[in-house]
Amino acid sequence: MKYLTTKLLAAALLLSMMTACGTDTGSGVQTDAVSGTVSETAATSVDDGAPVFPDISYGGEEIHFLTEECTFGDMYTSIEIYSAGEDGSLINDTVYRRNALIEDRFDVRITEERLQNASQTAYNTVIAGEDVYDVMLPYLNASVNNAIAGLYRNLYDVENLHLENSWWDQRANENLQVGGKLYFSTGDISILDNECTMVLFFNKQMIAENDLADPYQLVKDGKWTVDELFAMCTGVSNDLNGDGVLKIEEDRFGLFCAHNLPHSLYFATGERIVTTDKNGELQLVMHNERSVEAVNKILELCLGREHMKGGFDESVKAFMEGRLMFAGWALTDINSIRDCQYDFGILPYPKYDEAQTEYYSLISTGLTPGVSIPVTNNAPEKAGLILEAMAYHSVDTLTHAYYETALNDRYIRDEDSGEMLDIIFASRVYDFGYIYDVGGLGLLIQQMFQSNQQNFASRYEKYESKALAELADLAAAFADAE
Repeated sequence: MKYLTTKLLAAALLLSMMTACGTDTGSGVQTDAVSGTVSETAATSVDDGAPVFPDISYGGEEIHFLTEECTFGDMYTSIEIYSAGEDGSLINDTVYRRNALIEDRFDVRITEERLQNASQTAYNTVIAGEDVYDVMLPYLNASVNNAIAGLYRNLYDVENLHLENSWWDQRANENLQVGGKLYFSTGDISILDNECTMVLFFNKQMIAENDLADPYQLVKDGKWTVDELFAMCTGVSNDLNGDGVLKIEEDRFGLFCAHNLPHSLYFATGERIVTTDKNGELQLVMHNERSVEAVNKILELCLGREHMKGGFDESVKAFMEGRLMFAGWALTDINSIRDCQYDFGILPYPKYDEAQTEYYSLISTGLTPGVSIPVTNNAPEKAGLILEAMAYHSVDTLTHAYYETALNDRYIRDEDSGEMLDIIFASRVYDFGYIYDVGGLGLLIQQMFQSNQQNFASRYEKYESKALAELADLAAAFADAE
């Protein structure tokens, strides 16, 4: 279960503030207020849907993880797998206590090597036949090549790993498998998949000043659509200094159209580049009557003169100064606006129209790690068991801590945002066409926006044959993999 209901969230936050004997640390691990000792909370109970783990002791053996250290900022560095000790920060301490529980339960040592460009290290060690890492978590986009090279085990074949359980992301499992094989997945064991999800931030003050409808209610009523978003932004942009030119450094805007906004809107419509059919085979589905209509509308709206264009830093400055009403960023970018002097909220990307039954949120997989087990691991069943236990225990520890951090430490100031996060995390999109940039289609909409082009059908036609050939090669490579 990658998301929490608002009621569960409220309960978690309440428990975190309690100071009576037997305090819940917020991590799902019970700590005695006097002794400070840690005890497991119903890990083998079946009454509450928990798994029954086998009674195994590994005699102090190591379970060694390879994780990512981001080259350009800590916000995309993996911090959810390993902690050397408590330091007073919520996520770090929660990870440490979760791991201590698992280490004690199975008599293992959880260790980590955090490296830049982990996918290349993964490739080098496996090609060399070295059994160095039990589990690898490179970023997904870079990790695909390792999978098709046959360097990872099919997770469906790993003993003790039960990916049908709710603590694994079922959309990831469904969308990332090919021909019945799955080489990477994610779920409650990770928080970077949350951080890399695309969302819309909005300035509540500007909504009120322009006498606009409550965006939260529009989402709840199923009326939050592409047309509604752009209608709300119409007339909001304003030449504040009266020089006749809208300048991103000085003037007011309804919407920031970043380079990633158009393709995020595309995936939010429910359209895809590549899907898998009932047999698990990859299918190119980007070109159809609805998708052509959707892309042309999105590009026409985004290219409107009244919208802010430019860089991320410029948009943050405008948002902080109260000159920008809507901004499409990754959730982790909330760190850049946490000191806002006015209230802001978070929304999923809008549906194409009210007939669409679900909201969909694109996940930026280029900086999202995927759990993989290398073929050089000679004890995959041990890795499977520890991963299953870590993912399960992360539901009431890491996921709770993440929500508390997102809603408290980052100054999201209303209950509705918690409900929006539920919707966003339950609706994430994984698309092989985007992840692998099949035939160049993964970036096509973004490139059309940047070059001010709108005729999608004619542009797509130039890419289709290459995309089909690459997709066939991709499917064949997966079929030949382990």
